[in-house]
Amino acid sequence: MKKLLLAVLVAATAGTSPTVMASFDEISCRWSDYCAMSGVPYLAAENDTRINLLMLAAGMRNLPMVLSSVPQEIGRSRGYTFGVFSGEATPAADQATSPGQTTVTQDNPLDAQALSLGIKPSGLSGFSAENEGRWISNNPLSLSQFFQALLDDRQLDQAERDLLALRRAKIYRGEAQPEQFLPLMENYAAGSHAAAFRDYLSSAEQFYHGQFTDADTGFQRLKESDQQWVAETATYMLFRVALNQITENADDQYGMFDPQRANKEAGAQALQRAQAYLAAYPQGEYVDSVQGLQRRVNWYLSDWPRLAQLYESEITAVTEINTLGAMVDEGDQILLSRYIPYDSAEQPFISSADAPLLTFIQTMKWLRQYNLDNPAMPKVTDELLQGYKPMFVAANQLPLWEYMHNAWLFYQQKDYAAVITAIQPAAQLAANDLIAFSQQILYGDALVMQENWSGAEAHWRHLLSLKLSPYQQQYMQLMLATALVHENKAAAIFTSDSPINNLRYRSVVLKTLANKALLQQQAASAPNDEEKTIALHTLLFKDLMVGDYQGFIDDSQLKKNIKQTPDPQVFGDVALSVFDWNGSQTEPGYFCASLDSNVAVLAKNKTDPHAMNCVAEFLRTTFADINTEAEMGANEQLDVLARAELDKDKAHGRLKYYQQVIADPKAEPEDKTYALYRAVMCFSPSGYNSCDRQEISQKTRQRWFSLLKSQYKGNQWEQRLKYYW
Repeated sequence: MKKLLLAVLVAATAGTSPTVMASFDEISCRWSDYCAMSGVPYLAAENDTRINLLMLAAGMRNLPMVLSSVPQEIGRSRGYTFGVFSGEATPAADQATSPGQTTVTQDNPLDAQALSLGIKPSGLSGFSAENEGRWISNNPLSLSQFFQALLDDRQLDQAERDLLALRRAKIYRGEAQPEQFLPLMENYAAGSHAAAFRDYLSSAEQFYHGQFTDADTGFQRLKESDQQWVAETATYMLFRVALNQITENADDQYGMFDPQRANKEAGAQALQRAQAYLAAYPQGEYVDSVQGLQRRVNWYLSDWPRLAQLYESEITAVTEINTLGAMVDEGDQILLSRYIPYDSAEQPFISSADAPLLTFIQTMKWLRQYNLDNPAMPKVTDELLQGYKPMFVAANQLPLWEYMHNAWLFYQQKDYAAVITAIQPAAQLAANDLIAFSQQILYGDALVMQENWSGAEAHWRHLLSLKLSPYQQQYMQLMLATALVHENKAAAIFTSDSPINNLRYRSVVLKTLANKALLQQQAASAPNDEEKTIALHTLLFKDLMVGDYQGFIDDSQLKKNIKQTPDPQVFGDVALSVFDWNGSQTEPGYFCASLDSNVAVLAKNKTDPHAMNCVAEFLRTTFADINTEAEMGANEQLDVLARAELDKDKAHGRLKYYQQVIADPKAEPEDKTYALYRAVMCFSPSGYNSCDRQEISQKTRQRWFSLLKSQYKGNQWEQRLKYYW
């Protein structure tokens, strides 16, 4: 049992690319692509690294996370699962792929600016939003900044403004045409602002075309210009030149960036120029871009410790949730979960000085069961954790270190007694104290691993009595429901004072783990028609499956307790109308009366062959079943228990009806032949049983086929059956 519990609590995510060494996180799915990820609302090892980091950082800054909303009437909805993290509510800067990329906005006053400079707005068409690399800054924002600089400069006359603006617009459209413009500008007075703008455009054009040496020379002269905008922008562009020189010759044979080929000298120069810009223009126009692009420089240089410090600093300083989501996403893509081929000697990021949050996130990843079982993955030791402690203390993050140490005891050491000793049940929980809440979950999970179900139940009930967020409250309901099922106390989930009101959890239990008495109770007196319908549909179907035909007749009377039919679009899997089957869909050549009529016959004679075949026809034509798709998934161990219960009955389906008719020596030829025909057809065309989960040998299927062909030759079903599978 403990192995099963551990597998559920710390199960590794499946299906990850074998070439990804760093983690099992879904690195192909980015929040910037509106890709939501599910995760539990505490700091669990199996959570995606982004989820844990987002929760932790958002809690520190008291920022509201974008989570799936809890339905107002949770007792009537099965669609809610705890914690679906979308990362952002609206698009943020595309920094996930390119650290520090300049934000591109589309709401700049370009039209008015262009008209003031003699350019029709239609003349600005042709910009490609798919610009990449150094061309990324040739965008509406940078064009607007240049236009505004022209409009603000009082030393320029209108003709100079218009001509400079036109040339910039041509560069924007990818039609620079210097031979058309430069002769018209050659008479600009040396040292004038017009000459400064002209020379800036020439250097910018050289930059965009990859002529970095010439661009560098031009920007070096312009950084001393007395035209303030030109001087600042040239200083910024010197940094951009060095940035691009890092990767100028760094592509491998497949055209992919190879860090080993990065120009380290250009990298050092880029960092130096970044600091020079920030020192000269601490409140400058490009501060955010420079700070972000410094992350890219360190990425290019594979300076992971420095990159970790930059991400730690940025993440802990963010004051807006969308920006935080984008930064977390970028940090995970570039650092925490970066791609590392198997044949590479490069090591994944483990820790860095002054980066306790990222150290914690990575340590939790190494505690996943997959990583624990994989010799190639970093291993966590007590010595390692103790070495981290001073960093956490210095950052005033000792509680986070304590949780990390307890998580190590739980996941890797499996010392559940030590976990229980180290953590005390909380008398109360402060709002947004994610670490304290996570400690309480770890304490309860340790009780679970010891199979102390009564202790776990008491602990989950206690936590449910405290003030929790809606997401935490729903998770606690799941934990309590699971403990009660383990204690064979499923009925306690449905008492009038039960704190478990999420229909998803209640429905899982009703469909798979509830006995007949509990189903009858809920079909009669559940708090709403949705739950009554689920209970009654399950009850009636199980009556048929166990052959309790009089029970089916009696239980059908419970329909009167349902006042309003639930929405068929949402509750179609439990539609009671399925039991109104009138027999009209039966295979042509074989007549069946209604389901009620056949059940009435079977209530008097449980082995009536024709009625049994017709019940099987009801199952075949309606696809009636206990379908758990609407409520199973993301329910952790409750799903495991439910599936185990469903798997117990291998004869859950219609084949057993055919088998009983085949084995009945008194069955009429009409019924026996139809049962033989249908039993063999259960395996058409794949050879797999589509009627239930029984393993039926091919020899048995051949015997059914031969019996039909030899003893009932000329029968319509014998003639229709051509093969056995």
